[in-house]
This record gives sequence, C-alpha cells and structure tokens, in this order.
Amino acid sequence: MKIEEFLEKSLTAFHATENCERILIENNFKKLVLGQEWSLKEGERYYITKNNSSIIAFVIGSLKDYFFNIAEAHTDSPALLVKGKNLIDSPIGYRINVEAYGKINYYSFLDIPLKIAGRAIFKEGQKLKTKLVQSDQNVVIPSLAIHQNEDLNEGLKLSVQNDLLPLAGNTKEIYSFFDTKDIIDLELFVVPDIKSYKAGINEEYFCSPRIDNLISVWCLVNAICKSNPKGISVACCFDNEEVKSLTKQGADSLFLTTVLKMIKESLSMPFNKFVRACEKGLILSIDNAHSIHPSYPEKSDIVEPVKLGEGVVIKHNTKYSTDAYASAQVKMMLNKNKIKYQDFYCNSDIECSTTLGPISSSLLHMNACDIGVAQLSMHSTVETVSYKDIESLAKCCKAFFEYKFDCEN
Repeated sequence: MKIEEFLEKSLTAFHATENCERILIENNFKKLVLGQEWSLKEGERYYITKNNSSIIAFVIGSLKDYFFNIAEAHTDSPALLVKGKNLIDSPIGYRINVEAYGKINYYSFLDIPLKIAGRAIFKEGQKLKTKLVQSDQNVVIPSLAIHQNEDLNEGLKLSVQNDLLPLAGNTKEIYSFFDTKDIIDLELFVVPDIKSYKAGINEEYFCSPRIDNLISVWCLVNAICKSNPKGISVACCFDNEEVKSLTKQGADSLFLTTVLKMIKESLSMPFNKFVRACEKGLILSIDNAHSIHPSYPEKSDIVEPVKLGEGVVIKHNTKYSTDAYASAQVKMMLNKNKIKYQDFYCNSDIECSTTLGPISSSLLHMNACDIGVAQLSMHSTVETVSYKDIESLAKCCKAFFEYKFDCEN
C-alpha cells in the first residue's frame, strides 16, 4: 500500500490500525492474542492489536543474542470528536455536536470536505460486535463571510462549541449516516476528506491530512516487513498520543510491557537476560518536528533550524527522550547506512510538546531517541513534508530494525 493510499484510507486510528494489519498479513505476520499461550519461533513474524486502534508487530531474529530494538509511532491525529448521537438544530439544518480531540488548528477545518468516521458497537444476538464505519456523504463547517465580519483578517478567534459544528443537513441523529443495524454506541470523529497532492516546481513536497503521525506509522510497518533483524525487533503503533497516552491502548499503559513479557515467557528467557535485552537495545520514538517556516523563521531555533528535505530529524529537548548517548548511537547507525540527518532544538521561548519516547523509556528503563521528519502546518487539516524525508525515514526504520547497537552500560 503506497503512502498516498494509506493516508487517504486511514481516516481514524481504527482505520489506520486495520490498514497496518492488512499490510502485516500480506507479509506473513501471524496474529496473537494476549493471555493465550504463545509458541514463538526464531525467524517468525507476529502481531497483536488492542482496542482496534493500537498494534504491535515483532520479528524474532537470532536467539543467540537477546536484545530489543523497539520503534514506536502513533495512529491518532488531531480531529473533531463527535459527542453523542443527537444533533443540534439550526435555521438551515442540523449540526453535529463535537469537541476537539488533541490540539487542533481550528480555522483549517472551515470550508473543506469532511467525513464522519470511526467505529460502531452493535448487537449481534447477545454479543457485542465492532465495525469500522465512514460516511458516504461529506459534511462541512461554513465560515462566516468577510462581508459579515469585516475584522476577519485582523484576527480570527473560534469557539469549538459554536463555530466548529459541522452542518449535517436534514437529520436529527448521527446514526442516519450509517446503515449498520442494532447500534448500541458509536465512537466517531469528523476528519478531513482531502486527497494528498504534490507541490513545488519539482513536485518535491507532499501535502496531505494526517501526515502527523501516519507517515511514521507507514514507514515503521513497512520497514519491519522488509527487515531481517539480528535481535528482536518491535514496531509499536499506539493510539491516543494526542490526548496524553494514558489509556489501555496508549503508550502510557502496560500494553508494550505485557507484550515483551509474553515474548520473554515464550522464549524461556531468564529475567536477568530479559533485563539485559532491554539494556542492550534502543527505543526509537518517531514523531514529526517543526520545519523552519518561510514566513516565520523567528519561530525556530536561531542556530539549529531544521528544513524540509534535509533528512531525518533527531529531536533534542528536556521533554524528549533523547540524550547525548542515545543520539550518538542513532547517528552512528545513520552514518553507517549513509542516511542524511539534522538536529532539532526548539526556540527557547516556545514550549515544546512531549512524545511517546519518555513514556516507554521510563517504563522499560531503556535508552531512547526521538526522531522524525521536518514538516510544516502541524495539526492542520493539510500538512506538508518533503518526499526526500519520507524516503530517508523509511530507510532509517529498516536500518534500525537490522542494527545491533553498541551498549556500554
């Protein structure tokens, strides 16, 4: 599945996870269930899902030398989360009641085609079943005309509860958009329905919804399918990073730890060897970084701005997991594989967001490094990166899964 198709079809974390699962199955990964007995074998490939929105895949390389190379990204993107099933009346039709999921760029949701997507929980006999859904129809959030708001270009302040309610038309319930019968409940998002496109004189830029962070997910899943690891390689795609990860399927849960312990038990790995396997490995936390902006260069670090097309970004901040030793380990790997990279630092007057890296690093007491690709318009409905950087990240992920890091501690 090409990156364009993956982003277009992965409307929500549920859809992204389903698409990851499809790629893994096509590459001979076997599905496992937590809590059941596992019989893992050298050279085999496996995966586990959680909540239909997170997925962990792993490959058992050589069992002569235990170590974990763990790479992680997140399946969720900022969106509008639907509240309940009842719609809100207005003078020209019903509107969908929503709240912000994550830190979103409000104005980018105005006047563009939007879809309703997520999962439906329905009754089949006496059992509950899950089905992924998406509306055939589009909805829209119309902006107020400049003629009726002459100060519009002087500054735009939007209210989610008033200004960002999508216009659904002549229907009173959100259920009307779906034909699934016996629905008990729905978990729905309003998301941009825009196809990716190329930009620039040489078509060097890639523009699409959900670049943050589905480019990382796509690179990870495809890399582990193509890799031939020396140790145990693990690709983790977690949900709920945009809302702090503290869910059963988020990075700040026991999901990954439980999977690693299940691997340990199946391979009859003594506890001291399991601890050592963590110590000898590395966590690669993959999420995008802010490129220097053509109109606002002062928003970037004054000495170390990163740019589109200049390679994998190694991210440094007290809110990231990167330290000098982990950064040096990753740079050694990138240099060996002739992969271009650059270092990212925040402008010191702008608060930096955190990532999955510190969570997993602390839970597993492992060295970790935050990386990603440079992008523009983060958390807008359409974001921009360089094609070259996607290629660099894909190569980086494959190299990571096949690399044995030098560990001195």
